[in-house]
Amino acid sequence: MGNKVLVVEDDHLNMKLMRSLLGLGGYDIYEATEAETALRMAAEHRPDLILMDIQLPGLDGLSATRQLKADPALKDIPVVALTGLAMEGDREKALAAGCDDYITKPINTRNFLENLNPKGNGGQAEATAPAPETRPRHPVSRILVVDDDPMNVKLMVAILNREGYESLTAADGAEALARVRRHQPDLILLDVMMPGIDGYQVARELKADPATATIPIIMITALDGTEDKVCGLECGADEFLSKPVNSAELLARVKSMLRLKQYQEQLQVRTRSQKSFSENTVPAPAAGEASRRQHVLLVEDSASDLRLLSGQIKDQSYAVSVAHDGEEALQRILAGGIDLVLLDIFLPGMDGFEVCQRLKESATTRDIQVVLITCLKDLEGKIKGMELGADDYLVKPVEGRELAARIKALLAKKSYLDKLHAHYEQALSSAISDGLTGLYNQTYFKKFLDLELKRSLRQHYPTSLLMLDLDDFKGLNDRFGHPAGDRVLRETAGLIRAAIREVDLAARYGGEEFAVVLPYSDAQGARVVSERILGAIRSLCLEDEQGGRIDPVTASIGIAVCPDDAKDAEALIQQADAMLYRAKKKGKNRIELPA
Repeated sequence: MGNKVLVVEDDHLNMKLMRSLLGLGGYDIYEATEAETALRMAAEHRPDLILMDIQLPGLDGLSATRQLKADPALKDIPVVALTGLAMEGDREKALAAGCDDYITKPINTRNFLENLNPKGNGGQAEATAPAPETRPRHPVSRILVVDDDPMNVKLMVAILNREGYESLTAADGAEALARVRRHQPDLILLDVMMPGIDGYQVARELKADPATATIPIIMITALDGTEDKVCGLECGADEFLSKPVNSAELLARVKSMLRLKQYQEQLQVRTRSQKSFSENTVPAPAAGEASRRQHVLLVEDSASDLRLLSGQIKDQSYAVSVAHDGEEALQRILAGGIDLVLLDIFLPGMDGFEVCQRLKESATTRDIQVVLITCLKDLEGKIKGMELGADDYLVKPVEGRELAARIKALLAKKSYLDKLHAHYEQALSSAISDGLTGLYNQTYFKKFLDLELKRSLRQHYPTSLLMLDLDDFKGLNDRFGHPAGDRVLRETAGLIRAAIREVDLAARYGGEEFAVVLPYSDAQGARVVSERILGAIRSLCLEDEQGGRIDPVTASIGIAVCPDDAKDAEALIQQADAMLYRAKKKGKNRIELPA
């Protein structure tokens, strides 16, 4: 039996997401839509963990938690508060009510299960998600907040700081321009209506300057008209939010824009690395690659909405095709060639949420850009889509110019992702790759690491380095032969590649040793990736050429982080190697970091 989790949630979409995630983790799930039922179920089933929504009809989640903690038979059950309305002091209120931890929506589906850690004694589940104030799940990025209203600035800075971001502020357009050019922030939250230079003009000037053109801009304003949104996007803004700003929606947009910036910068670094290594290293694009026409799939079951949307995106530079339900959409997407999906939420059979979830869970389709379209204006529905990995959303009726602007931005993002993958594929047949594993070789890895660390120090974000060595590999070679050893190396390379992000870089350092560069990742993030890699290696079940089972494979990993442990490539490699040696000395099959 798996650990028992009681989910208390009145929103059926949120409940569906929790059910899917916990089901994947092998948990036994009990469900309640209101607090009174949850209290009865807790007494009857004695769950190992309770996920408690704060906003419930009737008795609220905090009051229900107080009753649980007052019952001697139930007080030891861990309770994790869930809420989509995170404001300053909410976490303290949840802890004061007896909650053991606090998670804000939208839930990060990628690491949610990692944060539900069963205890070894008694099988009780422990919520291990640290407080947002002490453990950001993202690189420390610098965000400039530009608004002439001090209260708006205070609110947004509080939201950002609670998530671990570094905030700068400006009260008008002129100050904003000066701060951007001096501090080069990673993202700008820009009010439109300001004295002197308004937000539109600020955006135009920044996007016209090569030194600041790639900094993402999210325009934030009290204006809610489509005309204002379109004007902002045409001035160069990458996103647009309306006041009053909801914290969950703001954070979802911030994370999305920062990811896009990372893709752009990584593409530049890899191109420079290859050119520095050899002017002839980068092959020319394959025939027809540069001229491939991007393809948009429109998924809509309403004939009238389909005619309207089709008319708004006709005569564009991209191709358009149509699907009428979720199953048909998946078939067309899996056939290949789709770059962006305009996806209605309410479809017959498989709804848009499920289609989106399936696309984002698959390595072959997760880069396809997904825009959810709905007639609902409630914020929870929008946030739900972002939790599932949707790249954008639009509310019907959709205005043609806004739709065109959104599609243009997302197709550009898809293009960056495609180019990152193309650089890797080109490397497979060039002098910068390792012939056996298909990973980058040591020479290219060192050039890339040198450039990445210089950018890391310049832009003030951490970069982690993993050095991984297969344990007792010589003995494996001696016992099973070199062909079996080569197969282990190839399989290990594939597992490493599957465990890292597009912006990360894996290389064969030499022999049975591998190196992995993790831009924007601190020591904790590096440990999570390392544990994922080691778990995958331990699960390898391979046979030799005679059909005999190869001994279980394990590995040891050493981690070092720039700038905490070293500030140049050679020193960082030496530090990670020292940690690898310590892992070997302590018994192998483990991870070591500097104290």
